[in-house]
Amino acid sequence: MKTTTWDLMLDPPLDGETNMAVDAELLESLEQNREVRTVLRFYSWIRPTISLGRNQRREKALDLEFCQSAGLDVVQRPTGGRAVLHDDEITYSVVSNEETPFDGGSIYDTYRRISEALSIGYHRLGVETVLAPDTRRLGVSKGGAEYPCFVSPSRYELMKDGRKVVGSAQRRLRNSFLQHGSMPISCDRELLARATRLENASLLDDEMAGIVECLDRRPSIGEITSAFVGAFEEYFEVDFRRIMGSPPVMRTLRTPWPAKSRVMRAISSSFRRSLRGTNL
Repeated sequence: MKTTTWDLMLDPPLDGETNMAVDAELLESLEQNREVRTVLRFYSWIRPTISLGRNQRREKALDLEFCQSAGLDVVQRPTGGRAVLHDDEITYSVVSNEETPFDGGSIYDTYRRISEALSIGYHRLGVETVLAPDTRRLGVSKGGAEYPCFVSPSRYELMKDGRKVVGSAQRRLRNSFLQHGSMPISCDRELLARATRLENASLLDDEMAGIVECLDRRPSIGEITSAFVGAFEEYFEVDFRRIMGSPPVMRTLRTPWPAKSRVMRAISSSFRRSLRGTNL
């Protein structure tokens, strides 16, 4: 019998700044909350976006002139890591102030547990994956560019036939953590290569793969999301309580920052009410 309930957020496509702000706000909310809580969130992106690790410098990691001409948004993640192209994909995030489900809460313990759950989701879709045994570190390319995230797997990230299918990053505070990751459905390797100043896309052909490359059909967004929600239910033996995701954002998608900060305050207020047990 399942005795644990997690929160589930299923968001519509949002812009990059909002997606990152929601994840960051969830992390801060759980850091300040005394009640143990875990939130699983799935979301996508309203337009092609490059996200960078929180310590990366845009001018060093990207060809900013190309990104602008190609209509690519660029955002900074609250987590570490390297450049990721978010386009035709599903993105997950797990935000928690619990230790028990994640085997004590070390970085690698958390990576492993979440990846094992994701692996079940891929299996449900018909894609057999394995966990990378070690981190493969790369420096910079011959042209001096930083390699993007999907070129170098980290320990316990998911692989299919030697190619990385999930790119994850994590940030830990004193009492809580955020881990989120990109799960490509298809890969625009040429766009990613040009944005990150790689000499060509051939390296990405060898190192990354999307879901549709592993199947003879294209599953729907609903099918993919359902597979991963069910996988987390199975692996962590939890029930899910659907909570308000980011509907307030939808009313101001065309509102530029800093006005959009009002939306984040509304999300924060709604989520904090849920932490106090108020029905959303």
